[in-house]
Amino acid sequence: MIPYMELYGPRIRLRPFQTGDGASLLEIHEFNRESFERVSPVRSPEFFTESAQDLQIQADLARWRTDLGYAFAVVLGDRIIGRMALSNVVRGAWQNATLGYWIDARFQDQGFATEAVRGIVTAAFEVLSLHRVQAAIMPKNAPSLKVIEKLGFNDEGLATHYLNINGRWEDHRIFSLTREQYLGFPGWTVHMEGVPS
Repeated sequence: MIPYMELYGPRIRLRPFQTGDGASLLEIHEFNRESFERVSPVRSPEFFTESAQDLQIQADLARWRTDLGYAFAVVLGDRIIGRMALSNVVRGAWQNATLGYWIDARFQDQGFATEAVRGIVTAAFEVLSLHRVQAAIMPKNAPSLKVIEKLGFNDEGLATHYLNINGRWEDHRIFSLTREQYLGFPGWTVHMEGVPS
């Protein structure tokens, strides 16, 4: 089992979601509802409830305990401003995870997504011992593309009709970063103790 970890960066920290974060997540999703829906699967009305957010947190923690995924709150001061996740973790010969992320619109265009991706990639390679991190981004999602390209991910090409986003099957560009290409991101430290609960 991978221990509980927090990562501290220059301005933000990444920590596992905790019981009690549901209200904060709900407020963010409600505020960003229109902008998030352009890059997300269709959400049911029940998604926009605190109980649904609490269930998502419990599912995230269950995946953490079983080495299937690692979801982190992006925290600025005491405020959650985003989510970073390594999901679909596969061990064996692949040692791969899928990267996904979002930042509250009130905190976009300030470099927080780039900083947070540096942090989660640090966790992927230095703590979780993964070999490859993959991201899939719609060609029209310019802000996410800018983050990934800035951090040196490889463009592996276009996957057509890859994910159902907002009710439509959308093409995505596939990016990856491997352990061999990772040179480290200065300014990030990892603190580990216990297990998430």
